[in-house]
Amino acid sequence: MIIRTLRISRFFFRSLVLVSLLALVSLVGHAVDTPKSVFVKASCLDKISSDVLSSLREGIRNSQKYRLANNLADGDQMGVLFTINVSCTEGKNVSAIATVFGTAKCFSAANCHHAIDGSSIRADLCEANAGADCGRALFNAFDEYVSNPIRPPLILK
Repeated sequence: MIIRTLRISRFFFRSLVLVSLLALVSLVGHAVDTPKSVFVKASCLDKISSDVLSSLREGIRNSQKYRLANNLADGDQMGVLFTINVSCTEGKNVSAIATVFGTAKCFSAANCHHAIDGSSIRADLCEANAGADCGRALFNAFDEYVSNPIRPPLILK
């Protein structure tokens, strides 16, 4: 009787472990496969800053971790998305680029909450011949910000 119970227990335990592993693999696979939405709000119209923005957006589009959102409502998906707010000014052969990262969540197309993370504020000076490099550097800074496990959570209400 004890041997039979032991066999049933082993079978049950092995089945439980197998089902748990399959569920875990499924969850991890879904998390990796789902790109996070990113909305870039920018007020940059000059040549150098436009190059920087084009390179930043290209980095987001080419990434497997992110996808570029057209607006905060993100096509009515109503999920939380990352935001990159960009402000630019340009002089002779140089552009000053200010960025801040954050998150937003829309509850309807007209009801969106946006929180920026003040600790992520950065300012960059980009020369005329380095616009694309500046855009890639901004994308890398954003990716590092998102990947940083010790950044404070932004709570949207």
